This record gives sequence, structure tokens and C-alpha cells, in this order.
Amino acid sequence: MQDNKVIEHYVSIAENNPNESQTTAKLREKAKQSLLLNGLPTNKDEEWQYTSLEAWKQTLFGKKYPGGVSGSLSAHLPKFETFKLVFVDGVFSEELSEYSAELPQGCKVSIIEDEPLLPRSTETFPALFSLATEQTIVVNIEKNVLVDIPIHIVQVSTQQSLEAIGIKINLEQAAQCKVIHQFIGGNEQPKFNNSYTEIKLEKEACCEQFVVQSLNENSFYFNNQKIEQAEKSVFKTHYINLGSAVARHKNIVTFNGEHCESYQSSVVLGMDKQVVDSRTVTNHNVPNCESYQLHKFVLDDESRGVFNGMIYVAQDAQKTDGNMDNKNLLLSNTAKMYTKPQLEIYADDVLCSHGCTSGQINKNQLFYCQARGIDKADAMALITKAFVLEPLESIENSKIKNWLANLITTKLAKDV
Repeated sequence: MQDNKVIEHYVSIAENNPNESQTTAKLREKAKQSLLLNGLPTNKDEEWQYTSLEAWKQTLFGKKYPGGVSGSLSAHLPKFETFKLVFVDGVFSEELSEYSAELPQGCKVSIIEDEPLLPRSTETFPALFSLATEQTIVVNIEKNVLVDIPIHIVQVSTQQSLEAIGIKINLEQAAQCKVIHQFIGGNEQPKFNNSYTEIKLEKEACCEQFVVQSLNENSFYFNNQKIEQAEKSVFKTHYINLGSAVARHKNIVTFNGEHCESYQSSVVLGMDKQVVDSRTVTNHNVPNCESYQLHKFVLDDESRGVFNGMIYVAQDAQKTDGNMDNKNLLLSNTAKMYTKPQLEIYADDVLCSHGCTSGQINKNQLFYCQARGIDKADAMALITKAFVLEPLESIENSKIKNWLANLITTKLAKDV
């Protein structure tokens, strides 16, 4: 009965869009019927076995008129120059956005409302996104255009509200850009942020993405990303999880042309009773492609971490090089980690590996530090910091790397 009430609530939100196109209406109807037919996932579903939605179901979120941004927003933002788009409670804020960083000719950023991006997916949260979304941020970068200035999308939540903003990024041949997607939650009211992103890279294009999630610990974050790569393209994505009661981030990367490269990393911090979930699907559909992944979790108190990664290699995808590694540090005896790295290989000339390790701080490392005059608390913080910052080493832009490292270090200082 509770599940039906939740579904009916979000279906009613979709019915408040009478002026949309016929195509959009059909996609929303398809999402609606999928939810009504399949219901909400439970722990009996393999994909949701360790990520409970019971806390999320307790609050029915709706869209609200944007509230005021209390305090200084700049304290949460990087100090280096960006092309910044700010959304408050799901609504674009002209006042808080910053365009002083001029984008080069051939790069266009726009907000589309008449034909929002809707995923062709029957999964629960993409379907819920299809019911609720009304606007899409579209980034188009033309052939051979290099965008030096990071495109910075900031979502600020100030009240108990639902946010469902789509992002669509298209890079033509040999285009390059960096995109920062940052989620910030003010005050202690619960928020529901349900996002969806599509990134398409044409031949020899290069995109580096940074997703930073720091909603408050009463909020709920779900983000599904679909990435398609053409020949010789390079895609890098870094997910930094610093908040939310329940957080689930999923990448689906598909290689459609030879000699593609992808790098996916996660830095996930969990404390109290948080549930933090990071998962990836990497589809090697063609030969001679490379994918690398490094996902690190630090869990304290009674938090629960979930990692699920799949590397799929098609029959014709010879000379595939795929590597996936998940390493987890548990700071308490009550924290739990559930990890499932997977390989599904149908080709016979490949170099693929996957692995996972979970454990507590090595006592020998702790003794080494204490023997040199470092007290136990500082030693634990030092070892934890060294462990968790490793995924950032692949970031070449020193300003972005240092900013992310400072965010992680500050969060650790509060939690460890």
C-alpha cells in the first residue's frame, strides 16, 4: 500500500504538464505505465538488495518555488574561474549564475524547457525522472573546439523539495571540455535530487567530468548517467560523495568505436547510518578499447557501502583492456561494505581484471606513525587521507584536483 501511494504521488506530478509536446507526453506515459506495472524495487531485487528505499518512501517530495540561499554560497564553490549555472530548488537563478568566464565560439550552453531530455529506460529512478523533469541543460561543442573554462552546474537545495534536472552534453569531432556538476544542500530539511545525464562523444572528442554530491544527511540522491563514445574518444569521470542519507550514482559507458578510452573513479565517504552506493556498467562493444576504474570507500559508524561494477566484452571486442578495482576502508566494527565487481567476457583475446579489498587501518601503519610522535587520532586521519585521495591522482588540472582534495579533507576532519 505504501508503494502505491508513492507511485501515485509522482504520477500526479507528471499530470501537471498540459502544454508539452506529443512526443514528451508519450514518453512520460511510458514511464508511468512502467512504474505502475513494476512497482518500486525492494531488497528482493538483486540490484537493490543492499540499498533500502524505506527511508526515502517516508516523505512525498514535490516541486516548490525556490527559497532563499542563506549564508555564503561561495564558501562551497571553487575559487578558480568557471562558467557557472546555478539552480535553486530546481529553478535557474540568473542572479547567482556567473558568466564572466567567456566560452569560446562554437560552444553553446542553453536551457531547454519545451522538449526536456527523457531517458528511454524502464528503471525506477529514470522513470521517476521522466515524470518530474521540466528542463534540460544542453551543452553543444562544435568540431575542434577546446573549452578551457570548466562548465560548472550547481544545484542548491534550500527546502524539502524534488529536483529533476536533465543534462545533455554533445561533443563533436575532436572537441574538448571539462564539466563540474555540484549538488549542495542547505539546512537540515530532507531533499530528493533525482538527476539524469547523457554525454555523447564523437570521434577524438575528450570530456572530463566531476560530480560532487554534498547534500545534507537527511536527503536522497539518485543520479543515472549514460555515456556513448565514438572512435578514439576519451571520457573521464570522477564521483565525489560527501553526503545524503541514501545516495546512488550509476554510470553506463558504451564504446561504439575502436580505440576509445574511459576512466571512472569514486571517492565515497559514509558515516552514521548513511547508505552510499556507486555502480558502473562498461560496455566494450568493439575491439581495441581501454577502460580503467578505481573506486574507494571510507565507512564509519553504522554506514553501509555498496559497489557494483560490470565490464561487458562483446564477442567481437578483441584486444580489450579493462581494469576495475574497488578498495574499502572500514573505520568501525559496525560499518559494512557490499561489493560485486563483475566481468562478462565473450571475446578470447582480452586483458581484463577486477578486484576488491575491504579492511580496517593496518595496525603496523598506525604503530609506525605513533612511534614518531603522532597521536592516534591524527595518525588515523593521516592514513585515511592518503588512502582516499588516490583516485584524484589521474586529474591533470591542479586547481580542480586541489579543490576536490580540500573538500574531501574537510569532510574527513569532521567525521574521522
